[in-house]
Amino acid sequence: MPTKVAIITGAARGIGYGIATCLARQGTQVVIADMNGESAREAAAQLAAATGVKTLGLACDITARPQVEALIRETLRQFGQIDILVNNAGICPFVDIMEMSEEMFKKTVDVNLHGAFHCTQLAAREMIQRGQGGRVIFITSLAANVTSAAQGDYAASKAGLHMLMKSFAIALGPKGITCNAIAPGMILTDMTRFHWEKPEPAAFVKQRVPVGRIGTPEDIGNAVVLLCAPEAAYINGVGLIVDGGHQAVCA
Repeated sequence: MPTKVAIITGAARGIGYGIATCLARQGTQVVIADMNGESAREAAAQLAAATGVKTLGLACDITARPQVEALIRETLRQFGQIDILVNNAGICPFVDIMEMSEEMFKKTVDVNLHGAFHCTQLAAREMIQRGQGGRVIFITSLAANVTSAAQGDYAASKAGLHMLMKSFAIALGPKGITCNAIAPGMILTDMTRFHWEKPEPAAFVKQRVPVGRIGTPEDIGNAVVLLCAPEAAYINGVGLIVDGGHQAVCA
């Protein structure tokens, strides 16, 4: 099977790095894009050492279209192709919607929604020109359907991201490029470990997640691998919930 090349945004740690790890284990060459260029390069080196695949770490602010253009150019220069794009980068300030500043709301939408627009449009143009199809995965959230007063900006951006995925799925499907979304449930990362390993949150997970545990970044990465497999070529415009059955439980 020919070697694939994937760009993953926000991949220096957490869910993004878990996705990069799972793809690399399949032999996919990986470009780790992150706001923090040093962290991106360190993560890329760590991943290359662990998996033996070629990797690249690049700094990229996805809200700045010229930086996304540079990301695409450098990927093509070093790898010659783009087969997979994972729109993972995102922020969630957790500020009450009535207290949130206009600037904060705009920033969340800019990162979570506009950034994915830039990355998808520019990467897809290269996929179309190459003529070998491709895969685009959007990391959304359960917050696209259920939210709180402290997630108004995040939920609005993630709901918009889901519909953005559908629009790209319609536009790119005829070119052999499928677009799908993955909505993670509760996921244990370095950033969230302090919360989920406390007794009360840990008990909540046991009670509300039928599989009996919190998710890992690799659980999301494995779902990405599934949607990027050749056998998934007819899956397009779909939102896949990966939450261990959490949303299936009655309130």
